[in-house]
Amino acid sequence: MKGKKKSTWTKRRHARIFAFLRPIMRFYFRLRYNYRANPSGLKKGAYLIISNHQTTMDPFMLSLSFKFPVYFIASDDIFNLKISPLIKYLVAPIPKSKSLRDVAAMMGVFRVIKEGGAVGIFPEGNRTVSGKQWEMTDAIAKLAKSLKVPLVIYNIKGGYGTDPRWGHSIRKGRSEGCVRRIISPEELKDKTTEELFNIIKDELSVDDTLSGIEYRSRKRAEFIERALYLCPICNGVSGIVSDRYRFKCRHCNTVSTYTEKLLISPLVNGYTRIYEWFEWERAEIVKKVADGFEVGDDGIIFRESVKFSKKKKLAGNRVLINKENLIISDKKQKSVYPIKDITALTMVGKKKFNFYYDGKILQVKGNKRFCAIKYVHIFDGLRQINGGDAKEDLK
Repeated sequence: MKGKKKSTWTKRRHARIFAFLRPIMRFYFRLRYNYRANPSGLKKGAYLIISNHQTTMDPFMLSLSFKFPVYFIASDDIFNLKISPLIKYLVAPIPKSKSLRDVAAMMGVFRVIKEGGAVGIFPEGNRTVSGKQWEMTDAIAKLAKSLKVPLVIYNIKGGYGTDPRWGHSIRKGRSEGCVRRIISPEELKDKTTEELFNIIKDELSVDDTLSGIEYRSRKRAEFIERALYLCPICNGVSGIVSDRYRFKCRHCNTVSTYTEKLLISPLVNGYTRIYEWFEWERAEIVKKVADGFEVGDDGIIFRESVKFSKKKKLAGNRVLINKENLIISDKKQKSVYPIKDITALTMVGKKKFNFYYDGKILQVKGNKRFCAIKYVHIFDGLRQINGGDAKEDLK
């Protein structure tokens, strides 16, 4: 009797589906984002392809530079959608929990490489909120050295200008994707982990504010409060409100314009770029909370996220964080999650954050102007102060 055929991750149908969708996607992204993908010139084979992370559509944009399927690591939320089984069938993404070490995900990566496939990873693990590179660890350098296949470093440019994570509408501008560098297995072997990690960080760094390209929209500042939550003038928290191309602090009435060149005008306390303001508030909010200040929001939805299953709604319509606890409450009850017992907390999408507690993935979803990143900043900062573990793996 013949033995059972061993299952594989890479399927012939993935190549056929990709070949069919490629011209459609190319036309769509050209029309929608004025995006051009430069051909990589690479032949089908096993590669580790890494890229900076600017937009939701980055995996599709990157794929257009290659004539073969790329198997991407994808976060939990993708596997909670109604169409998750279809996504799995069509493109077979590798599931991974954000901000957590995930052995199963790494096994998936090695499996795809062993089968001669290309793996796509965004080492930042999260799309940029400020326009500047998100933090990453040297785990990506260690992985690249251990896989012993060519490392392809890819850049997406103009994605932040066209579709900023905090925004609500697409801007008219220009974006492109291209291979920036290819490092052979021999070169990888000769470099230390530190040397390779520094190269990766440098080669993945993209700053759209330096391009000089204009990104036009009458609503270009709307929902900027998803990124900017602390006023540099009055130090007020959660007071930024936006409308069309302007935003202001409702505490001190400081008004600014977000220009077509992605700059703040007039500059506020010396800050002319969002990421400059962003880095300041990130440090400042942690100081405030460590000194006893509490940050909270009403009108949230609280859920438990389970892979390959529909999210389960839980009790609670208010979230609050202080120096010791994350608290979810409503008029009837209160659930307290000690900061020291939360494994990780990460932003998801534009107005959600997940936190990992007691083996569960719990999610807070806010209203359309909800700022999730401030909770990430507070959590990360408090954990550093208290000597907590740094974020692991590929985020």
